[in-house]
Amino acid sequence: MQKSGLYRLAMASAMIVVLLNTWLAVRELHSLFDAQGWRAHTLEVITHTKALELSVSRAEAAVRGYVLMGSPGFEQRYRESSQNVDSEVAEIKHLTADNPSQQKRLDFLHSRLLAKFAALDAGIAIRNGAGGPLEERLLEPTMSDSPDGRPTVGYVINQIEVEEEGLLADRNRETRNAETAVWVSFIGASLLDVLLLLAAFEFLIRITRDRYALAERTAEIAALNTELQSLNADLEGRVEQRTRELAVSNQELEAFSYSVSHDLRAPLRTIDGFSLALMEDFSDKLNEEGRDYIARVRNGVQRMGTLIDALLQLSRVTRTDVQRERIDLSQLATLVFNEIQAGSPERDVLFLSQPGLLVQADPRLLRIALENLIGNAYKFTSRTEGAKIDFGTVPGRDQHEGQTVYFIRDNGAGFDMQYVDRLFTAFQRLHGDRDFKGSGIGLATVSRIIRRHHGNIWAESDLGHGATFYFTLTPER
Repeated sequence: MQKSGLYRLAMASAMIVVLLNTWLAVRELHSLFDAQGWRAHTLEVITHTKALELSVSRAEAAVRGYVLMGSPGFEQRYRESSQNVDSEVAEIKHLTADNPSQQKRLDFLHSRLLAKFAALDAGIAIRNGAGGPLEERLLEPTMSDSPDGRPTVGYVINQIEVEEEGLLADRNRETRNAETAVWVSFIGASLLDVLLLLAAFEFLIRITRDRYALAERTAEIAALNTELQSLNADLEGRVEQRTRELAVSNQELEAFSYSVSHDLRAPLRTIDGFSLALMEDFSDKLNEEGRDYIARVRNGVQRMGTLIDALLQLSRVTRTDVQRERIDLSQLATLVFNEIQAGSPERDVLFLSQPGLLVQADPRLLRIALENLIGNAYKFTSRTEGAKIDFGTVPGRDQHEGQTVYFIRDNGAGFDMQYVDRLFTAFQRLHGDRDFKGSGIGLATVSRIIRRHHGNIWAESDLGHGATFYFTLTPER
């Protein structure tokens, strides 16, 4: 027994050593991948700088060709090369975002490119004004590598490449060191694995002796499996019970909604009716302060009714099933705006809607969302001269790349962006009730509708200069 215990301890120690060596090998492999990744990153930067040089050269060659021959094709190639230059500079700036010195060089390069292409544009303008071919020597000032006598574009690009070449040399060295460390680690791990396999072979013989004991344990496992099946059946029964309890809870919630919708409205109607009767029948017997109190009571009752309506709508939006169908969102937005405009015909608000926006969504829920968003835009432009509301789409960026992003933009009061996190929370209002009426629940309702369509919603604003609300609608999975 003592010998067996020592043998097991030795086996465990060997396995620990192998696992430790394997972990070291994996870590070195990760280091190698990182080094290769940075090396590839540097090569990508150098590739884009070469492409940038080529685009600048093509642009200059195209201008020369246009000056000499006047062919529109040369001017088109010049425009395309100019766009390629902009995209290459943006890509290099993105790739070197972690390198402050390269960022400074890129800023300087941008200014030199502006000077360079301004001179090339001037050359094209001179050629267009002349109406015929010109001698190239007359345009040499505009075709010069340095129109203003400062460092050339090629010189600045070369400085960027010099630093990247230095980084490439360092990262090549790091890659070689990492490769060496990986080989050493894997060779050591392989040798230890061989020794462990030899020891395992002997240990396998010992396992054979325990086979009969294993058969006895199998019977125990079978008994435990039977017990587990019984527990699973009990768990399924509990899940069914919880499901029934949840259904009952939903029914109670429906009953509560009905109570809010009917039972709580009855006292409000009573208060509103009697306060109106007081105002109409006894206003001559009340002083100004008494009439003001009654007016405040009626305003409070009406606001309470509005809050109840908003809460019920929020509750229904949360519980209702999403029934998707193909709808024209442009037509729906225009219809909602026209209905809102009909309620305030004295206002002159310009509404622009991008046509032909088709989407698979629940038309009833989307109508509620647009009523709140366009209604807010209409409300917050009430004090703006030349009020304007736009509805359309923009291409998705960052985490929304590849998606259609819808927006509703106004030029109204706007809001302070430091409070944007409170915007879609119920009862969180960024404007006082004296400035703009509201329940504080509309945007929370919109947020839930968008989430039920697996989308996202966010907003941007400049206080006093309007606001823009963006949202996405993900197709049903």
